[in-house]
Amino acid sequence: MMLAPPSQATARLDRLLQRQTGQHLSEGRRWRIETSLRPLMRARGFTTLDQLVDAIAADPAGALETAAIDALLNHESFFFRDHAVFGALADRVLPHIHAAATGRVLRIWSAGCSTGQEVYSIAMILRKMGAMWDGWRIDILATDVSPIAIEKARRGVFSQMDMQRGLPINELLRWFTPVGGDWRISDDLRGMIDFQPDHLLEPRRVSGTFDLILCRNMLFYFPAAQRRLACLELARRARPGGFLVLGAGETLMGQETGFTNCRDMSCVYRAEDGRPLPS
Repeated sequence: MMLAPPSQATARLDRLLQRQTGQHLSEGRRWRIETSLRPLMRARGFTTLDQLVDAIAADPAGALETAAIDALLNHESFFFRDHAVFGALADRVLPHIHAAATGRVLRIWSAGCSTGQEVYSIAMILRKMGAMWDGWRIDILATDVSPIAIEKARRGVFSQMDMQRGLPINELLRWFTPVGGDWRISDDLRGMIDFQPDHLLEPRRVSGTFDLILCRNMLFYFPAAQRRLACLELARRARPGGFLVLGAGETLMGQETGFTNCRDMSCVYRAEDGRPLPS
C-alpha cells in the first residue's frame, strides 16, 4: 500500500522540527500531529494547521514556534523506567565506576532528560548508596532541547499520575512532599542536578567527559545522518571505561563509536578501557 504524501503544513512542520532539534516526523508520528498541536491551536484561535504554520513563519524563533516544537516532541518519561536497567546501574555500573575511579569525582550526563523523572531516579539511587559517595564531588548535568521540559524538570513538581508510573511507594514517601494535588521532589535531589536546555547534536552547555551517560529513547527519532552525529557526540563525551545507557528499542549496531554492548546488562554500553566488569 502506497503511503499518502504529507500535507504542505505537515512538511513545513517536519522541516521546522529537523532544523531546531534534528528530529523528524516519521510516518508513524504524522498521524498524531494535529492531536499534539490541538491544545495550542485552540488556545491561539487557529482552526487549521496551515494557519498555525503561517503564524509561526511570521514570527521566527518566537514563543509560538517554541510551543509548537515542544508539542511535537515526545516527552514520555517516568521514574525508574525499566527497573532492570536501574537495577544494573545500582548494583553493577555505579559500584564499578566507584571502584575504578582515579579521583573522587563522579560525572553523569542525562542527554534528552525530558521532564526529569529518569535523572531524578539516578539521584535517588546515589543517595540510597549512602556513605559510598561521601567525600566525592557528584556532577549531574541534565539537558533537553525543550526549554519547557527543562523548566518543569527544574521545578520538580509532578502529578499524581507521574507518581503512579514506576515510582515505588517507599521512594514517594522518602523523597516527595504533597503540594495541592501534586508532589514536589526534595530540595536535596533537585540540588544535585544542573538542568540546562541544550541540543544533543550541537551541545553548548556540555563540557568534558562523563563516567555515565543516559540517552534513552532519543536516537530512533533522528534520521540516519543525525543519528550518526548523535552517536559520535555521545562517544566523544564518554570517559574511557565509561558507560552509556540507551532505550530498549535502540542500538549502536552499525555505528563506529568505540562502545561495546554489555551483553549481560540490557541497554548498557561501555567505552572500552581494557578493565573487566565485575560479575
